Amino acid sequence: MADGGSAGFVERLKRCVSWSWTYLWALWFVLVLGLLYILRAPLKLHQNLSA
Repeated sequence: MADGGSAGFVERLKRCVSWSWTYLWALWFVLVLGLLYILRAPLKLHQNLSA
């Protein structure tokens, strides 16, 4: 009985890890864009891109 419960838990954990890796790249991309947006004034991105 305990084996069946733990096997289900392991499968659920595997699915969760697989799902999280799928969306980790999107989260990383959003984080990088957010940091670039926040740091656009100190980095003077607008001036560098328009020059």
